[in-house]
Amino acid sequence: MPKLSVIIPFCNEYPQVIFTMQSLFNELYDNGYFDWEIIVINNFCPEILKQKLRVAICPKCKEKYDVFRVEDKSGQKMKSYSEIHRQIKYVEYKDKLSHWQAKNAGVKVSTGDILFFCDAHCVIYPGALVKMAKYYLGHPDLINGSLHLPLLYILDRPRKKLIYKPVCDISKGLYHYSFTPYRDEEYPYTVVTMSTCGMMISREIYNCLGGWPTELGIYGGGENFVNYTLAVLGKNKSIFPGSPLIHYAEHRGYEYNGTDFIRNRLIATYMFGGEPLLKLYSQYTKGRPEVVEKMCQDILEKCKSHREGIAINQVYEISDWFKGFQSKLLK
Repeated sequence: MPKLSVIIPFCNEYPQVIFTMQSLFNELYDNGYFDWEIIVINNFCPEILKQKLRVAICPKCKEKYDVFRVEDKSGQKMKSYSEIHRQIKYVEYKDKLSHWQAKNAGVKVSTGDILFFCDAHCVIYPGALVKMAKYYLGHPDLINGSLHLPLLYILDRPRKKLIYKPVCDISKGLYHYSFTPYRDEEYPYTVVTMSTCGMMISREIYNCLGGWPTELGIYGGGENFVNYTLAVLGKNKSIFPGSPLIHYAEHRGYEYNGTDFIRNRLIATYMFGGEPLLKLYSQYTKGRPEVVEKMCQDILEKCKSHREGIAINQVYEISDWFKGFQSKLLK
């Protein structure tokens, strides 16, 4: 029997992660089509103890004061559930604060044929994940890449479902994305980009990507990497039409920083475009030129082997691929 591994990174997201877990457990328990496991990865690490809360005001004098983050009950609760249910695995990733490295750590201990990535503040629409997994398992060659659920924010009307659209400027080496309204179809359809929250992908294709680059930090860049690296590898990103993955738009239980965000985007660009594209994009990205240049040199040194692994299997230059996709849309 094939097996599905659900990967959920979290960091100070109590109690949302509890409801995410319950909705997935309800969905997968006794499904009768495939075996499954849920892997939750606690990314609380020493780095977070140095982060201040956004707003802390003294109730007496009304002045702001410093309050640093501490660990909430998420890890404790998830660990206790893993001790009760054999299908739940609890993992801790404490090397650094990184949404992407936590996902990599989850995949490392997973045993499924296919992987489904979900954030810790989501609820699966009843029946959506089982239907999606059955389709993916039955049509791997037709999908030839990743399959994604549409997104919906909690208690929004169903007609407000969302997918991604590309935000690209080839002349500046910019390959990004933003939200756009979902369009319904009878069968899965390919897109340029889509969220990696709600993404299903085979272990084989994940390995072809090499996982998320180990230099990626807290937040940002990881979706640029997956979407556009899949493109240059000749793989598709497809929307699985119908029921959405529902998101709760709460503040995250950690802070990201701007410099790290910029560096992540530079890393992603290097992965799918090599050194020429990295240098082009770095000329237009935010940040002081001398700082950006230093980042680029560091990336070229530390991410070289991962880039070489992608280049061996690369079948398109990203600009050629994007132009080709645009021409298909115009027909």
